[in-house]
Amino acid sequence: MGEAKQRKTFSQRIREDQPFCIFCGGGTPSETVEHYPPRSIFDGKHRRRGMEFGACKECNEASREADLVVAMLSRMMPDTRTEAGRAEVQRLINSALRIPGFSKEVHPERDQLGTLIRYRDIAAQLPTWKFLRIDGPIVARSMTIFGSKLGLALHRATTGRILSTTGVIAVQWYSNLQVYQDALPKEFLAMCGPGKTLRQGNFEVGEQFRVASVVPDDSGLMSGHFAVFRESFAVLMFATEEPEEAHKGWSVSPGFLKRPLTVVPVQRTL
Repeated sequence: MGEAKQRKTFSQRIREDQPFCIFCGGGTPSETVEHYPPRSIFDGKHRRRGMEFGACKECNEASREADLVVAMLSRMMPDTRTEAGRAEVQRLINSALRIPGFSKEVHPERDQLGTLIRYRDIAAQLPTWKFLRIDGPIVARSMTIFGSKLGLALHRATTGRILSTTGVIAVQWYSNLQVYQDALPKEFLAMCGPGKTLRQGNFEVGEQFRVASVVPDDSGLMSGHFAVFRESFAVLMFATEEPEEAHKGWSVSPGFLKRPLTVVPVQRTL
C-alpha cells in the first residue's frame, strides 16, 4: 500500500470517528483532519502521531497565522544545537516577520539593562539576559487562538466529548520569565496528573511539548490542562459547559474562529 493511500486511510479513519468539527461545537461536519499542536511546533516538523481531530476546513485554516507566531515563539528557549535547527528557526522567524506589523511589535527590549534591573531579584537564575518584548496585539491574538484551539482539542482528547457552543474555553499563558518569578498556578498543577507528550514507539517529543490534565468527573463537562512548550512558554486552559465557572474576560466559545475575537492579555517580556 502506497504512503499516500495510507495517509488517506488514516485521515478517513479520524473523520469517521470524529464526523463533526470539534472547534465549532459539533455542529459542522468535519472536512479535514487537524493535527494539534501543529507540525510547525516540532523540530523538523517531525510530529509523533496522536491528537488528530476532525475539523471543518475553515477552522483548520483560520489559525495558520497564529500557529506560525506561536511556533516561532516556542523556539526562543533553549537555543537549538544544530545547524539544521538554526536554519529552521530562522525560516520561522523570516516567515513570521512577513506578517504585517509583526516586525514592529516583537523586538528585543530597547532598555535591556533597565529590564534586567527590574528583574534583579531573579537575575542570577535566568538562563539569558536577553529580553524579548511580546505585548502587542498580534501576539495577543495568536496566543488566544492557539490556546483556545489547543484547549478544545485537549478537552476532546481527555473527555471524549466535543465542547458545545454554549460552553467556554478560558486561557491564560505564562512566559518563561514567570517560571523564575514563581508565578505558575501551583494549586492547579497539584491537581493534574503526570505530564504526557506525543509518543510513537521509542520516540517522543517531551522536550518540545508536554501537557498535564485534570478531568474532575466522568460527566466530561469540564477539563483543565497545562501545556509547556520547550523552555519558552506555557498555556493554562480550562474548558467547561458551565460558562459561569470561567473568567468571562478570558474566555471564548466553540466557533470562535468564525467570528470577531476578543483577545486575552499577554505578558510583556519573554
